[in-house]
Amino acid sequence: MKGINALALVAAVCLITASGAQGEYIYAIQGDVLYAVQTDTGEWAELSESWEGTELMTSINGSLFSIQGDVLYRLSRDGSWTELTDTWTGSVALTAGDEWLYAVQSDILYRIDPDDGTWEIVPGIYNGTTHIAWSGGALMVIQNDVLYRTNPVTGNFTELPSSYSGTTATAATATDFFAIQGDVLYKVNPRTGDYENLGGGYEGATEMAAYGNYVYCIWQGALWKIDTRTGEYESLGSGWEGTTAFCIL
Repeated sequence: MKGINALALVAAVCLITASGAQGEYIYAIQGDVLYAVQTDTGEWAELSESWEGTELMTSINGSLFSIQGDVLYRLSRDGSWTELTDTWTGSVALTAGDEWLYAVQSDILYRIDPDDGTWEIVPGIYNGTTHIAWSGGALMVIQNDVLYRTNPVTGNFTELPSSYSGTTATAATATDFFAIQGDVLYKVNPRTGDYENLGGGYEGATEMAAYGNYVYCIWQGALWKIDTRTGEYESLGSGWEGTTAFCIL
């Protein structure tokens, strides 16, 4: 990260933009500290501590949500937090959409109320699920290298074309799904599965988030901003090694 020579990110990063202002802030967890980072300059401010080990993070309704150990937290933009529920040990994926949170734990997909953390099970068996994201009014689920468009209430699904073997990171907007597979960034139509190659060079990237016309990812310890209309990219600074989670608010 620009301006942070002595720090190395080791836990999680969550990209956040203030309402109505694209790319204004990044929220990053480094070690056990939550930082707010300006996306245009890379300048940062420390918000709160006690976040070491956080691996899953998402956002909805103006708040951040994270799973740390077995606890699901709701976080405010100022770094304050509220503990919701404490039954999430072993969760492998977390996302949000249509006023709900979604998490995969022990081959089960849960639909979670972001107000109080209460949950219900989405029908189906989700063994082998590695990534979930919300796009096109449905859950996009990568399970055993296959991409499925999944109804979040009934569990009914449509298998979309192509293989997603080797996918290391995913992200989504309301209209587009993004995946890094091998070293290539793809833009995917969430309804048809048709895809567009946005360029290579992203091998090893494991964290990605999307907002508006931009995708953000961590690659080789740097934070990158990619224009999804052209594939052009720019660095927002280095020092992001060890990042384990990403989201945009």
